[in-house]
Amino acid sequence: MSGPDARVVEIVAEHFDPRWGSPWWLARAAELGFDPLREMRGVADLERLPPVPFAALASLPVETFVPRRHHGARAEWILSETGGTTGAPARTVFLPDEFEAAFVAPFVAAATRMRFPRERSWLYLGPSGPHVIGKAARACARALGAMEPFTVDLDPRWVRKLPGDSLARRRYTEHVVSQALAIIASQEIGVLFATPPLLAALGERLERDAREHIAGVHLGGMAADAGFWKRLGEWFPNAVALAGYGNSLAGLCPQLAPTGPGGPEYFAHGSRLVLEVVGSDASGRGRVRFSRIDRGALLPGMLERDEAGRAARGDRRDDGFHAAGIRDPRPPREATAALAGGLY
Repeated sequence: MSGPDARVVEIVAEHFDPRWGSPWWLARAAELGFDPLREMRGVADLERLPPVPFAALASLPVETFVPRRHHGARAEWILSETGGTTGAPARTVFLPDEFEAAFVAPFVAAATRMRFPRERSWLYLGPSGPHVIGKAARACARALGAMEPFTVDLDPRWVRKLPGDSLARRRYTEHVVSQALAIIASQEIGVLFATPPLLAALGERLERDAREHIAGVHLGGMAADAGFWKRLGEWFPNAVALAGYGNSLAGLCPQLAPTGPGGPEYFAHGSRLVLEVVGSDASGRGRVRFSRIDRGALLPGMLERDEAGRAARGDRRDDGFHAAGIRDPRPPREATAALAGGLY
């Protein structure tokens, strides 16, 4: 046994170890109706475990979900917290090697494939604080030979509290964009990492020479429509565009090819994450579901808010990326209005 199936056996053994397992899964072992240590043999068996409620991840100590075997190494844990878009922020832990596997390794592999620029200074326009994406941006930039990214102050939770077309929200957006413009005016920025609305604001405000100087654009955090992808190429004509899909609980799934007419396609990397589409409708779109298989957290069958179509790779390259992925993920129509106007 190897690959994802072996990973499931290994991680289940850690979380259900009677002495050293995670308090969450040990408390539920008697309710399962089967012995996971004996009967879980691979990815297909993950469906036998109940999803961890997001409310539990939001309200219980993070130690609850980490095997006791690792509690003596808390100084090495990397904390991550969701944005709180659809409820109270949920929290999780990444062990150092799992943080690398969740965020850095997929990005570097995709960047190498897409010929994303190396050794160019980054400007990161996104949240820091409890959001793991800021930590990941620093790690990814350094992995490509760049120094720590230049950054701005941005609080996406505060932005969402402001009325959609209010003066307050427009002033906050201007506050973020003006910081970015000042950095670009004084520094040799070659890579932008931002959300679609912030990239659009820069594309409309920057002079042509500054836009043509950008060699790479990494975007994520929010969905983008076909019109945005067309304008992105016009705003930054010399930039390699590399988008990523993921979340703070699971990690990053990057795109492996330029965005086509059906929207960007994203693929999981390695054996620690399963990304899939379930419950498809007549159009072929369904809910995004992920299963994270880590020592820091075992999170099976977690349903995302987003809907997506299924994607399949057109090559057989042995690069660690899964053969099946998702296409054009975005919030359901009823949620789009509530999320419109945000910055992340």
